[in-house]
Amino acid sequence: MTLGGWVKLLLNASGGGDIVIIRPNAGRGTYESWIYDDSGSHNLPEVDSVTTIPLTKASDALSPEAATAVRNAELIFFDGGDQSIYLAIIEGTPLESALDYALHVRRVPMGGTSAGMALLGGIDFTAKYNPSKKSSLVTSELAMKDPTAQYVDLDRRTLVPPFLDHVITDTHFSQRNRQGRLVSFMARAVYNNYGDINPFNIKGIGADEGTAFCYDTVTGIGKVYGTNSVHFAIGIANIERIATGFSLNWLWGREAVKVYSIPASANATAGFDLSTWTGTGGKASYWFVDGTDEASPVFGQN
Repeated sequence: MTLGGWVKLLLNASGGGDIVIIRPNAGRGTYESWIYDDSGSHNLPEVDSVTTIPLTKASDALSPEAATAVRNAELIFFDGGDQSIYLAIIEGTPLESALDYALHVRRVPMGGTSAGMALLGGIDFTAKYNPSKKSSLVTSELAMKDPTAQYVDLDRRTLVPPFLDHVITDTHFSQRNRQGRLVSFMARAVYNNYGDINPFNIKGIGADEGTAFCYDTVTGIGKVYGTNSVHFAIGIANIERIATGFSLNWLWGREAVKVYSIPASANATAGFDLSTWTGTGGKASYWFVDGTDEASPVFGQN
């Protein structure tokens, strides 16, 4: 990934201040030397400090030192790993209160990769339940086959950034063929009867590997950085079938979900406005899940 884009953007947004890295596993990782010492020789902006907070047990989120570091941070970044650990450990703790304060009161720049990005959707896929004894990964095939299954578990209680309250995020997107999975997650959110969610306002953002979407939390306007694409989806039709134990059928004339896909560019000229859900410099298409054959639902786009 070209570091001249979103990484430097985030570090510049910190004002050269104190950076906090939160990761859902033991150890300090390599971010401290990578950012503070610029160990990769990427000509990164200088910062005052880089502090890592590993989350491996419940008491880690109860630490006064961790909460203070987050409250005083100028940039917070969530590492990849297992989002179920983030949700299980952070929810309802002083660390979560500090994160909410940093996000909504101080408006500190906040980002994440992989599981870290999953955490930053308004509706989170928890990855808490394994679909089988052989694998912990929920594929598009499995999600379309039964979007009401236990392993398609969603959570809305932890960290809801501005403009993302109706949004589910997903990562490693095109590389792992997760288009059908995201559509199924969106359908599951409707099925959950949250009250404010319906087939016409449920949204999703899928980020390809090596790609980031960075936006202003005041305006909702952002740009796409990196090497691949980011996909912005919104439901535009009723769901024909989503019921316990049945496969998904969200077809509606092959135009169930409208998607705007934006390829990254070296100077990030293409962008998206989350407040209006419109973009520039990309390409529109329609996604759907054809569940006419209940035993073999298929993802499609046109």
